[in-house]
Amino acid sequence: MARVRILGVVPVLLGLLLALLVSTTPAFGAKPHHKHRKPVTPCSRGLVALTFDDGPSATVTPRLVRRLKRLDVRATFFMVGNRIASAPDAARLVERAGFTIGNHTWAHTDLTTQTNAEIRDALGSTRREMVDAGLTPSHLMRPPYGALDDAARKVVEREGYLPVLWTIDTRDWSGLRPREIEARVLEGSKPHATNIVLQHDGVTNSPATLRALPDVVARLRKRGFCFAALAENGRPTPPVPTATITHSTERVVEGDRAAITVRLDEPTSRPTSIRVVTKDVNSSGDDFGWTSKRVRFGIGERVAKVTLPVRNDGLDEPREEVILRLADGRGAVALPTDGRSVTIIDQDDPPKVTVTGSIVTSSNVIAVGAPVTVRLAEPSGRDVRVRIRTHRASAGRDDYLPVDTWLSVPAGTRVAELPVTVLPGPVGERVETIRVDVLDVRHAVLAGAGRTTLTVRPATTRVAPRLTSPGPDWS
Repeated sequence: MARVRILGVVPVLLGLLLALLVSTTPAFGAKPHHKHRKPVTPCSRGLVALTFDDGPSATVTPRLVRRLKRLDVRATFFMVGNRIASAPDAARLVERAGFTIGNHTWAHTDLTTQTNAEIRDALGSTRREMVDAGLTPSHLMRPPYGALDDAARKVVEREGYLPVLWTIDTRDWSGLRPREIEARVLEGSKPHATNIVLQHDGVTNSPATLRALPDVVARLRKRGFCFAALAENGRPTPPVPTATITHSTERVVEGDRAAITVRLDEPTSRPTSIRVVTKDVNSSGDDFGWTSKRVRFGIGERVAKVTLPVRNDGLDEPREEVILRLADGRGAVALPTDGRSVTIIDQDDPPKVTVTGSIVTSSNVIAVGAPVTVRLAEPSGRDVRVRIRTHRASAGRDDYLPVDTWLSVPAGTRVAELPVTVLPGPVGERVETIRVDVLDVRHAVLAGAGRTTLTVRPATTRVAPRLTSPGPDWS
């Protein structure tokens, strides 16, 4: 009986196992789903240059410019002369947006069918129209239909122009739908190749090109491409990002490190670096670990971090400040006014100060100095000031010149002296003392009672004053 029950359970278990396998196995031909697929590094697959021909159009070109700006995409416009004359405001909009402008002849005529003079006129009249409209045209040109034989090329180059064709023809002029235009761009864009896309902003089907643009940009970026204008050599030029210090430690304690973050406003397709320089404001310049450090960005990277060590020098110092700035970009530029201030917080104790007197022997002829010595236990980064006042002890009013003054110990030093003037006195006078009190101390801590004594011993030998007389008159 037990055997029958076991045999009856086996088919049920096999069915459950089969159902589990079916539910967890992808269908034939289905792509496995990756929940944690690593995103592609921006610009790691190279550049794509979008170019637009046959404009400007008074209706399409302004919308195209606004969309490119919103998507933060560079592009190049090859304009037809008579269309600039018809829509100068649209042409100026392209100029103000910062896009590169090239020459596409006056009336979009096949240059291989024209005489040399006609080619020169087609290019020259277009350039004059551009300048009259307030444009700054480049030296790039695109021959209509891509038609350019050796004879026409020689004339174009003699006129100072560089002909630029394309590597990806969207055929957007032929009535393709936005999805079809997008597919042709995606299919033609090759990693680490010269990708120059031909599109149009001045043909009947240009609105379809405009509608395709957001998806084209999004999908190419997702694949690791970034967008570039054409340089004067006719090739896509990598973006030149602007670097800024977006974050730095505002206050750092001696012995710690200031954290600095440098950010690029956009990725680029080449390794990039920029130099961080330090400038001391009211410090010695020896308080931090470096004065210049190059920060490097890999392809597609936009953030780099670096630290600035702050030395613990053991000196009690005032508030110090270092300014961080960017300079000397390679593949990037720095905002000229960009800079961050870092305050260095000193935590060293102020030095201890002692004041000691001296023993001097007076003279019966001249005044002598009895030094009061101010000594620091260690140097300070500040000027230490001590207020000293003398008081009569056994010395009388006529024995010395009273003192009530500030004595400074300059930063970085340890000792300063103040001579108290002892006036001449008779030989054999008794030993006398002058009391010296410390009334105040700045940037130091007083060690001891803050009082000392000057001891004045009497003159032991009478010295006659030295008299001088005029020499003989030999005149």
